[in-house]
Amino acid sequence: MSDQTDSEQTDKEKVRALLDRLPDTATFTDIQRAIAVMMWPKAGDGSLKPPQRLAPEEVKRRLREWMKSEGEKK
Repeated sequence: MSDQTDSEQTDKEKVRALLDRLPDTATFTDIQRAIAVMMWPKAGDGSLKPPQRLAPEEVKRRLREWMKSEGEKK
């Protein structure tokens, strides 16, 4: 294995290392979950950042836009 730090590894190398750490009995769901956690934004101390919350008005605006675009597809 190389002496690369985590930030110097390519994404492919990071996934390979992740697969090597998972048990041989890992399912596709286990692998998908592990990759999702690996991709989650991190805080400066390495802990996971909480998800960004949208204001209710922004959620409504996006929903209206989505519903309008879905109606135009018919």
